[in-house]
Amino acid sequence: MSFHLNGEEVRAFLAPPAHTDGDSFVYFAESDVLHLGDVYRTTSYPIIDIYNGGTLRGTIAAIDRAIDLSGPNTKIIPGHGLEVVGRDELVEFRDMILDIQGQVLSMIREGKKLDAVMAAQPTAAYDAQWTDDPGWGPVDFVPIVYYELGGSGRLADR
Repeated sequence: MSFHLNGEEVRAFLAPPAHTDGDSFVYFAESDVLHLGDVYRTTSYPIIDIYNGGTLRGTIAAIDRAIDLSGPNTKIIPGHGLEVVGRDELVEFRDMILDIQGQVLSMIREGKKLDAVMAAQPTAAYDAQWTDDPGWGPVDFVPIVYYELGGSGRLADR
């Protein structure tokens, strides 16, 4: 959908199923500002609400779409976080997700169960930067990655 607000074209469109299956992006064309809603946050790993249609694959596709829409001067507004970022920070966020995904997939292919994957700490290199949200961290994100990639076996009782 496109509309005009204060003389500026604003485009709102559905993103791939990332945080949920109803994520939207809003782009202010003249200002070159892109709001990504809950698909992107500067405070934590991506929150993928699997109970409301969110997926890891959709998160990566949504971030890729946002990167494709962004230019070198695009201002990107996260759904959560206090800072406006640029395209480079979004690429860094996507690359972090891909790295963790790759590590988890390698361990699944080695036959590791979730408790072994968790013990291997595939997010360790990123935890200092992406655990500012006390409600979401590796213990939440890694199992979603694991199961979406086809892993089986449950986390040992804590």
